[in-house]
Amino acid sequence: MAEVTLKPIEIVALGLLLERPMHPYEMYQIATQRREDTVVKVSPGSLYRAVYALEQKGYAIAAQVEREGARPERTLFEITDPGRERLFVDVAELLRTPMTERPRVLQALSEAHVLPAPRVRELLTERVEQLRARVDKLRGDIAMVESLRVPEMYWINAPYQLTMYEAEISWVEAQLARLDSGALPWEDCRSPEERASATAAKTRNFYPAP
Repeated sequence: MAEVTLKPIEIVALGLLLERPMHPYEMYQIATQRREDTVVKVSPGSLYRAVYALEQKGYAIAAQVEREGARPERTLFEITDPGRERLFVDVAELLRTPMTERPRVLQALSEAHVLPAPRVRELLTERVEQLRARVDKLRGDIAMVESLRVPEMYWINAPYQLTMYEAEISWVEAQLARLDSGALPWEDCRSPEERASATAAKTRNFYPAP
């Protein structure tokens, strides 16, 4: 198994430099147009830092300096052969190997038992509303890049994210229905003793003695 050594922002930068020599600000404009800023935190500053870090690693070099009229000089960077190979290896490994993700929602769900059922229902309902807003925005983003005729290979992550949002909405709504019907029992323990007793019982059931 290969090791992924590049930072997410460095992968974005090298992927753009693979297309042609670019200035970091141009890279930022293209990345946001393709909605890569929904996957990685992208800003002009972060791309400048990424390019200079790649240059120090030998994965990118300053290719040429441009000047347009009275504007300041702009340095265009290009990918090196080692940078190209590093990019290919890291992207292949990311595609091949499922990573152990730790989204905060998993922690929230595992600790939701500390709240009473009505509060859990209220919060999950709000979550669904926020997810639906994200779905609407993402659909708008997809329509925008389609109107700009950006090839889908550059933003295939967007339909994936849309599918994940919709799947989460479906799952949360199913749990809300189970809460309402009683199919998902929820023990609203009030005293520390009651909560400790319920937690111990759950632990025994979840991790039976050998």
